[in-house]
Amino acid sequence: MSTSANSGAAMRAGLDVADLDVYVESLGNFRSGEEYSIQSLLPRLEQAGMTVRVLDRPAREHLAPAALLHIDLTDVPRLYHDIARRYARSINGHALSIHRQLYSSLRIGAGDGHSGPVIVKTVLNSRGRPELRWRQYRNGWTRAMHFVRKTADPGYKERLCPRYRVYDTLAQVPPEAWGDDRLMVEKFAFDSLDLPIVKHRYMFLLGAEVNMRQTYNDVLCKGSEIISNEVGGAVPPEVRAVRERLRLDFGAIDYFIVDGKGIVVDANKTVGSNPEWLKKNRFRQEFNDRMVEALIEFVRG
Repeated sequence: MSTSANSGAAMRAGLDVADLDVYVESLGNFRSGEEYSIQSLLPRLEQAGMTVRVLDRPAREHLAPAALLHIDLTDVPRLYHDIARRYARSINGHALSIHRQLYSSLRIGAGDGHSGPVIVKTVLNSRGRPELRWRQYRNGWTRAMHFVRKTADPGYKERLCPRYRVYDTLAQVPPEAWGDDRLMVEKFAFDSLDLPIVKHRYMFLLGAEVNMRQTYNDVLCKGSEIISNEVGGAVPPEVRAVRERLRLDFGAIDYFIVDGKGIVVDANKTVGSNPEWLKKNRFRQEFNDRMVEALIEFVRG
């Protein structure tokens, strides 16, 4: 299946050939209003005279010169693993996993002698909600089963996608957390849970970058509890090293500064974009413009 970036997508030589093929895990999910950053960028490619195909399965013919892998799952399914090889140019074509075990430097075990606060989180990105959504809405049968489960057991989604929990000490972590392979326990990056908390977010698309310093009135840094959002300083080398390790061309990395070093707590390859943030933060609007320029240059080769 495929869909153009919008209704004006063109056909070349009678074939459905575009300048850029964008791969998503599900067309339905991509269209569902998740407010992905890429959704605001693609129409601007067309304004520059380019065409885009959005695909939810690998194309076997009439490939575009370039591809962007936008699979909102922690681990990219195997059928997309050869995208980088099949296309002349690709964005995130080599970024096949953002599993937390690949980059966490804070993970601890039950017997570790850590005396400070800890956080229990999922090994999958975003609590595993993208994986659940992908499985639920693949076809009519899975949608029906999801409705039945939700109706019969309202708490089943919470069990499959557990919320992050912060504890004052390691001893407070529930025993079941250690035996659940969906979960991992990390040291809380700071020695205390005092508020406010300053977190940094490094966003990038190829060479276009912005590094933000964000202050929250919440230990889990909920978006609704943000106090300030401003341009930060230089990106720490430890954070750039995680980007390189995960082979990310497009994405965002969240981190704290502890003892002068960048401690990564989250990595994302399908970045969201809050329209209200764009309105309030001129530097975010400017970063969007730079992302468009970088994407256009990439597609043109």
